[in-house]
Amino acid sequence: MHKRLLLLALIIICCSPYKTFAQLKFKKDDTWRYHLEVKDSTSTTDVQITDKVMRITITAVNPDGSADAVSILESAKVKRTGIFLNSKDPATYTPDLGSMSCMLLLHHPLAFRIFPNDSIGNPTNAAAIADTVAASLGLQEDMKSLLITNWNALAVELKYLFPAVPEKFKAGYMWRTSHGQYRVGMRQKEVIAIVGRSDDKGEVTYFLYHESGNVMMLKSEKGTRIGFVNVLAPEEEGPAADTAYYHTLVRMSRTSSYLRINKEPDSARVMSFLAENMPRYGDRAAFELARLDVYGFGSEFMSLQYQKALKEVPANLLPPYSSHLINKLQLGVLDNVDSMVAVAKIMTGSPMTLNYWLDDIFAPQLQDIVIDTAATLKLLKQQGVSDAVLEEMLADSRKEPDNNLELLRRLMLEKDSLIQASVRPMFLWTKALHTTDTAILKKIAAAFQQVSTEEMTWGKAARYELLTVGILRKAGMNASADSLLAKTVSDLDANLNDTTFWGVHPELKKRKLANKYLLAHAWFLQYQRTLPHDKKAALHYLALAAGSSPKTNAEKVFESRTDQHMLQAKETYSGRLAQELEALGQPEEAMKVLSKQLLVQPEMLDSTKAYFEAHFPGKSFPRYFREVLLNGWEQAPDFTVTGMNKETIRLADYKGKWLLMDFWGTWCSPCRADLPHLNKLAVEMNAGQHPGNAILAVSCLEPLETARDFVADNKYVFATAHSDGEIEKSYKIRGYPTKVLVSPEGKMLALQFGADYSAILQAYTAMYFRQAPEQMPSVKANNKKD
Repeated sequence: MHKRLLLLALIIICCSPYKTFAQLKFKKDDTWRYHLEVKDSTSTTDVQITDKVMRITITAVNPDGSADAVSILESAKVKRTGIFLNSKDPATYTPDLGSMSCMLLLHHPLAFRIFPNDSIGNPTNAAAIADTVAASLGLQEDMKSLLITNWNALAVELKYLFPAVPEKFKAGYMWRTSHGQYRVGMRQKEVIAIVGRSDDKGEVTYFLYHESGNVMMLKSEKGTRIGFVNVLAPEEEGPAADTAYYHTLVRMSRTSSYLRINKEPDSARVMSFLAENMPRYGDRAAFELARLDVYGFGSEFMSLQYQKALKEVPANLLPPYSSHLINKLQLGVLDNVDSMVAVAKIMTGSPMTLNYWLDDIFAPQLQDIVIDTAATLKLLKQQGVSDAVLEEMLADSRKEPDNNLELLRRLMLEKDSLIQASVRPMFLWTKALHTTDTAILKKIAAAFQQVSTEEMTWGKAARYELLTVGILRKAGMNASADSLLAKTVSDLDANLNDTTFWGVHPELKKRKLANKYLLAHAWFLQYQRTLPHDKKAALHYLALAAGSSPKTNAEKVFESRTDQHMLQAKETYSGRLAQELEALGQPEEAMKVLSKQLLVQPEMLDSTKAYFEAHFPGKSFPRYFREVLLNGWEQAPDFTVTGMNKETIRLADYKGKWLLMDFWGTWCSPCRADLPHLNKLAVEMNAGQHPGNAILAVSCLEPLETARDFVADNKYVFATAHSDGEIEKSYKIRGYPTKVLVSPEGKMLALQFGADYSAILQAYTAMYFRQAPEQMPSVKANNKKD
């Protein structure tokens, strides 16, 4: 949302100034109230309607014919999908990014100039208002910058109030401006009608007072934007906005540092603030929700306060996508299964949230896994958890298995189609998990034969089918297991090739990748089953498993980690295929597989080198590494970014060096946690320990000054640049932090989060710069991304 609003604002600003044909004449202290409605629609479903009442006052008339004016926003309404704000109705208040631009400008005089020929200039005091607001509310720099950008862009709205004025007020008079053609229509006693058409196909109709030249009524249509203006009575009507309450919500939001120290909640400030404001606003829904966000999990005390508040907040107040709903289910704050079912039903409003909770949090708790309680208790004590809390956690854990099974049974009784599709495969597997009766197991296997398309997607049926295959094998029911495994492979293949379904659901791209991983494991199970009696056929299945395994970090998705945990599966089967090919005397084919695997597991360089040297004696692995392996990497996109001292930094500056790029932000907790490790590596580089290496940390989604101050405050020594907003796109950054390794020739490899980037960088640098004979191995691995 940040990026879209910012881009829209910049596009609008670049269109200024707005030319008017005739000189406008106003008097000091002239004042009008207007109702302005603007409808923006980028699609039939993505529509925002902004409704404002503003007062315009002329503050000065200048010798050059221009006039200075102020616009004071008196009230506002914002409506878009899932959001409705009415500044006069505190029940609609939420401190989201879309509403802040209106609510935080209320009653502030926004100054601008009306030029004789250029009409409207950008507001002159937007930054000063933003400074005042930010200081009062503790807004972070990125939010302040966004407010300034959006308020400057209000010149577009002000233009509606001062359209083009003709030289003659005669019916039929036509004239051109630099951007369109206009015609005077009928003339009445006080007003004239004008119709205009811009060169870019915009149309406008409006009525002007011919004495003052200000607008009485206007309708403008241009592209996806429609604007309406009506002049109003001089006095404001209805209740005023409760700005004190709204400011309280903003101070509690994550965009504010008002209650935080070093981005973490300060318990003393939080409790004092809540003690002061609970009596005023404690019965308001938005305040209750904001209270959940303000606690955080910085200490045991704050966590307990959060759980207490979470129990008090009714579930129906929480959005279906809220992490607080998941926490209600997981933190033991619900009194009974009925309450848990009610929360799950709320989640149907956000299917991905429901599926995340069911498949990645709830399902692993159903497995019969032995946990080292003593080790867990020891770890929690080391983290400062008190004995009383530990005892409570143990008591809850003893009740959890029975409660989970009862919850699953109750969810199966729900008639909601999404819940049914999401739960039924898990329910069948759980039944198999808790029986040894072969007749029942056979019925469960038969039930899995009737899995629907929805259950394959929303219910992750393939995961639970593969888990049930293992249960059937342990029960000695190999025929049933073989049949279910073959059916799972067939279903997954059909699911992955259902282009119609995936075309309609692009938001499920990660689920498709997760299903592809499940297909890889299904093929591996076929390989294991076939290997004892047909090695050639088994190798075919293993090749299919390797082919469906993730090829790049981008193909690895979070939910596949849960699949690996529950199925006790490998992340990829390419390495196993290489081993089998070697055993069959096909080292070149094995080398191709291992080379591809380095794209996903770059830490395998040493083992790949060992295999190469063992099977290609006399050949140069360093040369193979430089001329074959690295050539299979993607080309690093060129970039030009700005350094912390406003210097220009280009990719070409690092030619001939290994460059480690880190895409990060001060707003990102994992980023901040990793920076000391990155700095340690930078200190070693500066001391000459790692020649041929360089680091560039690219700060993203925040002002340059924020990153510069953060780096300075922490005394970090690595080179830092500020993103231009494009480099993240060209490097396909999907999350933060992300490390990217760039070779001396400008080839790039994205490293998986958590990878030992220091060790990888040093290993690849040493290999690249190692002197080697000129002889090239005969093996040619196609190591490019499929």
